[in-house]
Amino acid sequence: LLEDTTSPQNKAYNWILNNDAYLSLLYPFKTAADNTTSTPTEENEKALTQRYILTLLFFETNEFNTWDVCADLNTNDDVDECENVEEDDTRRFLSQTSECDWYGITCDVDGSIVSIDLSDNGLRNTIPPEIGQLSSLQHLILRKNRLSSTLPTTIGLLANLEILNLNNNRIEGPMPTEIGSMTKLQILDVGKNDMDGPMPPEMFTSSNLEYLDLSGNDFVGPLPTEMFTSTINLVFVDLTGNPIGGSIPTELKYLTQLASLEMGSADLTGTLPGEIFQTTDIVTSNRVTSMLETLSLEGNSLNGSLPEELFNVATSLRILDLGINDFTGELSENAGNLLQLEQLLLWYNNFDGSIPSTLGSLTLLEIMSLDNNQFNGTMPPEVCNLVTFASNSGGGDAGSLIFLASDCKDDDEEDNMPFVECSCCHSCQ
Repeated sequence: LLEDTTSPQNKAYNWILNNDAYLSLLYPFKTAADNTTSTPTEENEKALTQRYILTLLFFETNEFNTWDVCADLNTNDDVDECENVEEDDTRRFLSQTSECDWYGITCDVDGSIVSIDLSDNGLRNTIPPEIGQLSSLQHLILRKNRLSSTLPTTIGLLANLEILNLNNNRIEGPMPTEIGSMTKLQILDVGKNDMDGPMPPEMFTSSNLEYLDLSGNDFVGPLPTEMFTSTINLVFVDLTGNPIGGSIPTELKYLTQLASLEMGSADLTGTLPGEIFQTTDIVTSNRVTSMLETLSLEGNSLNGSLPEELFNVATSLRILDLGINDFTGELSENAGNLLQLEQLLLWYNNFDGSIPSTLGSLTLLEIMSLDNNQFNGTMPPEVCNLVTFASNSGGGDAGSLIFLASDCKDDDEEDNMPFVECSCCHSCQ
């Protein structure tokens, strides 16, 4: 690649060799006095290597002069000013300053690069495999760009990486199994890309992993067993929009720290198992309090009635989204136990029976969508007492419920009788 004059590697090498005045400070090949060769220090070697890799990253991702800020003035004539500094040009990539001063780069006290954050900056093409040589790197954040192709397998060499955020790009292909070498990883976010294939067990190697976002890709199931045995400290899991298929694994109960589980539009079938709310320490088998605050399973093919454990155990829930499924049966009176609930979305199911008055106990509720079901009877006054309308001004305390929808629209074919009589609904279907 170095011999290919069109390659980013060649361009980076030639820039370092022919245009980088800072190089003489890093790597003094010859002394000025007698033209003899000097020996570079280990620190100089490290600085030269990481300077080359950053230069390569720039040439690779700025092939069409798409960087938005802090690009080299010689390649991006109309680039925006380099932000948040008094002397903009000193922060630009390929400037004649330390690479630790370049935009989005953070180094430790030893001058090793520990963070690269070039979010939302117009980066294109691929992540060069040479990035795996940045052995001290802890944060790699390239979200909201237009990076494409596959992840280089050399990314597994980043053994100190704690944050990998590539959300909202065009990265494709499978997750490299080499990711299993990143045992310090805490945040893995590759949501909104074009990745596919099975989720490798190696992805769940790090016991430090807390945040996992794979949403908006084409990963297929089943979920690896290692997810429930190794990454048991997961707090946030978003698998929305992946064709995972199959049923919801009961082993989710072992994720005792889980606060948010989002698996919408994931081709899930079967029932909602009550076991997942009975969080259990996998080592001691002791039951622990559920930490779950968000459960989103919208847009699947889940069926059956809702388990009582949902209402009696998962009492920390703030968002419950079960819309667009095939759930049936009556809504339990124990739904009133979810006192922290702010959003209750049950639309487009086959629930029937009356709407429980205990929902009036949910004084923090802001959105409740019960429409496109088979509910009947009258909206309980306890629920109507929660409703607030934008037209209300003064005259008592306003309720928390800013949107309430149910099947309360008159239907001529039903003798002008609504499914649910509701005088306080914002929307009638």
